[in-house]
Amino acid sequence: MKTVGTFGQGKMLYAGVVCALFVTGLAGPARAEESAADKAKIKVVNDFIAAWNEPDKAVTYVSDKSSVRMVEGQPAVIGPAALDAMLKSILTSGTTVSVKTLNTTVRGPVVVNKRVDTIKSPGKPDQAFPVVGVFLVRDGKIAEWIDYLDK
Repeated sequence: MKTVGTFGQGKMLYAGVVCALFVTGLAGPARAEESAADKAKIKVVNDFIAAWNEPDKAVTYVSDKSSVRMVEGQPAVIGPAALDAMLKSILTSGTTVSVKTLNTTVRGPVVVNKRVDTIKSPGKPDQAFPVVGVFLVRDGKIAEWIDYLDK
């Protein structure tokens, strides 16, 4: 089995599906309040997303061996340098990304959010992508991140 980061592809898909169920409220008990550790993990993910238009800043939120797959069916990019190059390839000629987070949940080291990412390019129509993002946060850094189109 080909591995993606530290998870096998099957495990990553399973984790994404389970986490998506938590985001949509279809599984798991309600939690009265998030712990300080949970809030810290959510903050790491939110700060990372807020920095996407500044790739050099965004990569400070990922671990040295991070695995990132922004597009289903594409291979993961590994490490901050590869993520930096990928973000910079998207953000050419005045292109920016705006993000509207609709829902976020956390269970252990996993943070899941439902969002709409919009790519804005000068002279072109905006491109909106509804996604569910699954982030594995360890030691205050994003170790793995995968997005699933919310079809």
